[in-house]
Amino acid sequence: MRIAEMLTRGRPTVSFEFMAPRDEDEVAAVEKTVAALAGHAPDWVSVTYRKTTGQKTLELVTRIKRQYHIEAMAHLTCANTADETRPILNWMEREGVANVLALRGDPPGPGEAFVPADPQFQHGSDLVAFLRRSGYRFGIGAACSAEKHPESPDQGHEFRYMQLKVDSGADFLITQLFFDNRFYFDLVRRAREAGIAIPIVPGLMPVPSRRSLAFMAAMTGATVRPDLARAIEEAPDDDAVRALGVRHCIEQCVELLEAGVPGLHFYTFNRARAPMEILASLRGHATCATVLAHAPVRSGPLLVSPSAELASAPICTTTPAEPG
Repeated sequence: MRIAEMLTRGRPTVSFEFMAPRDEDEVAAVEKTVAALAGHAPDWVSVTYRKTTGQKTLELVTRIKRQYHIEAMAHLTCANTADETRPILNWMEREGVANVLALRGDPPGPGEAFVPADPQFQHGSDLVAFLRRSGYRFGIGAACSAEKHPESPDQGHEFRYMQLKVDSGADFLITQLFFDNRFYFDLVRRAREAGIAIPIVPGLMPVPSRRSLAFMAAMTGATVRPDLARAIEEAPDDDAVRALGVRHCIEQCVELLEAGVPGLHFYTFNRARAPMEILASLRGHATCATVLAHAPVRSGPLLVSPSAELASAPICTTTPAEPG
């Protein structure tokens, strides 16, 4: 099923992003995280892509669809040439993948330049346009920024690239992570005023640690509210930081759901514990429980309890960051 159709059914979706394992050592941890969060009945999930892990992305997407019967979307970036991209898309079609998240891809690190593999794939909008004109029938998602991306000169530049992705054929947008809902609400307002009507899904990340927060803020340009920054600075250890991050993300979700967002998309970084705690809290909230009632926690073999192993699973440095 196309994700865009789920996002316009009148109730918010719940979705998770998983990081494709970089090597065989990470496979078991990723599988446990997927199993744990599959037990919370997400409407859909997505799996990240790197050129070096592309095969693992495709394998994980198809396994999630077949084993858990959850709509799984593959990320695809401008890391390949057009000739290399076509066989990947053909394989996705054969395997029944219905949705693709078309991204430019990340630079090697903060402050470093992105180098396209093909001159015709300079931006995420180029990949969206390629998918549309090539006749593929995928539902197409694209990324956008609630704030100014570090590579963009200003928010106007950022907004024009978002508009270009929509004009090129994107069916829905997912924002980079943000910690202040005002940026998301302002983005949606400006989009609607510009005639952009497709769903814009908020991307959320509960802060896992000081180090991770610093890295993600540098990569995405996300602003940390002064009160949150102060609380994190005063926290005695990373366990306290993680608890603060979960509480703050719950507050974000409550406000977003009450405002009628099309869905909540969680960047899990292959850690199940925080998203599980957030969803449990939302289901106990008077307002949120009503809108999330469609996604009961499953019982049985799909549900795996969070453990120290899950909580300490390695964080992959690939991020949802992407400027145009």
